[in-house]
Amino acid sequence: MSSISEHDPDLVAAHPGAAYKLEDREFPWWLVGLLAIIAAMVLAILFSEEYQQAFTRIFPVPLKLIEGVAMTLYLTLGSFIVAIFMGLFIGLARVSKKTVASNLAALYIEFIRGIPMLVFLFTVALVLVPDFADLINRPSRAFPMAVRGGFALSLFYAAFIAEVFRAGIQSVPREQSQAGTALGLTDGQVMRKIVLPQAVRNMLPALGNDLISLMKDTSLVSVLAVRELTQMARLYSGTSFRFRESFFVLMVIYVVLTLGLSLMLRWYERKVAIPGY
Repeated sequence: MSSISEHDPDLVAAHPGAAYKLEDREFPWWLVGLLAIIAAMVLAILFSEEYQQAFTRIFPVPLKLIEGVAMTLYLTLGSFIVAIFMGLFIGLARVSKKTVASNLAALYIEFIRGIPMLVFLFTVALVLVPDFADLINRPSRAFPMAVRGGFALSLFYAAFIAEVFRAGIQSVPREQSQAGTALGLTDGQVMRKIVLPQAVRNMLPALGNDLISLMKDTSLVSVLAVRELTQMARLYSGTSFRFRESFFVLMVIYVVLTLGLSLMLRWYERKVAIPGY
């Protein structure tokens, strides 16, 4: 039996799993190109004295590199976990039949989406957190800048993740919910046992994109003097004026981190994918 051709739309339409399988067999030329760029940057660091000096000054010992990467990953994972839980509750409120909850969730989402990330970061870290510290009679220094930055990232991305949850929940056919209700399940049980498990599968690509975007946006926390990767590069470039070397080295590290995360997410999506869909 001949294989289904990518250029035969009738055959593809007749076999629901054909498009998925064809995409699965495509050679990842984009990955080859990206690895070539990374290799060129790494070679520049290895064989250029200026780039070697920039790398060793930004990260004078391997421990400094580990600390910078660890802070970036700490901000990424910590903020994303908090944003997931907040986004879930806001997304559930957004699709709720209760008018007050739905409108409050919509208000939060639209308000956050209307503010630039950097402005929101400054507002949370330098205004809201100090005001909260005064309210509970604690000094502002009790809340480190890394915690403030992570909290701001969580609040900001919760609005976008809430929309992902809303879209995922609404992508599940209503017949599924109606079937659960017919079996005697409550609305909460229908959402928890029927709708959300199906919705999460549909949301994985969008959530993966938000996680990668969040990792890149942790670089904005450098404006709060948090010693993550970008701040270390800024400190070196500010004293040596070697901006080209400093930020090329920084780009290499970020591309490697995001590429590794992207490949992990692609592997997980394929692992949980239903064949034929």
